Amino acid sequence: MEEPVTIVDREVLKVLSADTRMDILKELSQGDRTPSDLGKRLKKSDATVVEHLEVLIKAGLVKKIEQPGKKWIFYTLTERGEGIVSSKSRRLVIILGTSLLSGAIGLGAFGKYALDQSMFYGAQSMTAAEKIAFPATQVTGIVTAQAPWLFYASIIFTIIAVAGISFYFYQKSRSVV
Repeated sequence: MEEPVTIVDREVLKVLSADTRMDILKELSQGDRTPSDLGKRLKKSDATVVEHLEVLIKAGLVKKIEQPGKKWIFYTLTERGEGIVSSKSRRLVIILGTSLLSGAIGLGAFGKYALDQSMFYGAQSMTAAEKIAFPATQVTGIVTAQAPWLFYASIIFTIIAVAGISFYFYQKSRSVV
């Protein structure tokens, strides 16, 4: 299912500037909720939650669901509200994917560095007869000049990968709680 494209205008930015309203949107992204349920989850009074819900309704991010003959009133996200909440999860998926790619590049760069180093030191310990028999193993100055660059690149990409993956899990743990 494709996520809707949400354009955020000045009014929506003002509405979303309150942390409680963002928390309400996050809770509603998990499913329909009553004001008392939201109040318990967010540790806010029902009156405060209802006040924030009215602002979200006016902004077109939330809608009220009343069922005739039933006393419970539920609130749910509109398509526009879902677009705002889901765009954050899309960014987290992009961060995770980029971090994993960075980790793969880091491991590849380190593998190339290790291979070059083993070839260089292997060629250094070869006898003259072995060097003649296996000329492909002779290492030129280009490989030894690349080696430090590959090593530093592998460290940088690995750090980026670890930071990105850590950020992803940190954000996911904050959204679950």
